[in-house]
Amino acid sequence: MTSEESEGTSPRSRWLNILALVAGLATMVLGPLAGGLFILLSLIGGPVADVVSVTTIGFSMAALGLGLGGALAWAGYRGLRECPSRPFRPGMSWVWGCLAGLGLTLIVGQVILSFGLLAPVTFPLFHVLGITIPAILMLILVAQGLKHINPAPTQRQMIGQMAWGAFGTTAVAFTLEVLAAAVGLVVVIVIVAFTPGGLAQLNEFQTMLADPAQLQDPQTLARWLLKPAILLPVAVLLIVVAPLIEEAAKSLGVPLLAWGTGRKPSPAQGWLWGIAVGAGFAITEGLFNSAASLPFWAAIALLRVGATAMHMLTAGLTGRGWARTLTSRRPLPFLGSYLASVTLHGLWNAMTVLIVVSSLLTMVQPGDAFRITGEGLAIVVGVAGLALLIATIVGVTTYVTLKVKRDA
Repeated sequence: MTSEESEGTSPRSRWLNILALVAGLATMVLGPLAGGLFILLSLIGGPVADVVSVTTIGFSMAALGLGLGGALAWAGYRGLRECPSRPFRPGMSWVWGCLAGLGLTLIVGQVILSFGLLAPVTFPLFHVLGITIPAILMLILVAQGLKHINPAPTQRQMIGQMAWGAFGTTAVAFTLEVLAAAVGLVVVIVIVAFTPGGLAQLNEFQTMLADPAQLQDPQTLARWLLKPAILLPVAVLLIVVAPLIEEAAKSLGVPLLAWGTGRKPSPAQGWLWGIAVGAGFAITEGLFNSAASLPFWAAIALLRVGATAMHMLTAGLTGRGWARTLTSRRPLPFLGSYLASVTLHGLWNAMTVLIVVSSLLTMVQPGDAFRITGEGLAIVVGVAGLALLIATIVGVTTYVTLKVKRDA
């Protein structure tokens, strides 16, 4: 294969490029607009407990729109002009650059927060870099292991898959999860209403929802979250429903691109396409989920690396499964990889729920030595479970990369 690869000029490919161009331009406009409005409305709406979090979230919206949205628009434009796209084969210099950049970003970002060095203005950029660089680094490391495969995924394909993970997957997953949460809320209300004193509890619950600031109090949060009628639906939503939805949404990027290019990807290509989708999804999730824990930002950013690796592996598995299914015309390769991805994702969320619930119990009952010991043990089990999952993720990622390389 030459150093550049044409991605076809079929009508489907043209429509896909038009979609990429329009979506990229729209995101470039909507991202900064949404971020600016979020900051403006938050600051003029009354006293803000954490101005840094507000500006960080707003800046993250703008950065996603301009950065990845701009790359998507450029990819669509180049595709419409029928310009060939280079193979995605990053060199080792990218690895060292990411490692150095990540270390510097975490140190400087935490110093800004710790010493209050105009943090609302100076910190948001470091937040975006601290969450984005690990995903890019892991994507590059996997690509390094497959740099000699032929044909290689192109840069334009990888940009499109990352954009699908960051924008398409999050939009689909968020919509479906909100609907699932609404159904769960109805179930909770019905269950609570038919318990003794249920109507009084519902009135109190409605008052609390009207003032979400009350949920920042561990005592209030624990008192409601740990009710069986609430904890069980929440656990089912996080451990079962969310993985089913998110892994299905992430997996759509591979068949969509295969349809647009008119080519069936090899397992190696499907694996890398999926890894890129997972990277995009992990970046978006990490930017907003970690913006609420800024006092310990550097530690949280490092802990997010595990979740990023999980999302990338699960999307990579379904991407490889789709490649094998599209070639063999048998559904089992995709269905098997989807089941494995959902299981791994569900186990990850289960360990996280265990740690959060146990931590709440420990905080609300600090004087009970027996309960502290019990919840402390549960936290240890949860942390050990996450550590075991991280080791599994690293091992499986390495194994699959080597396997698709041998089979290429």
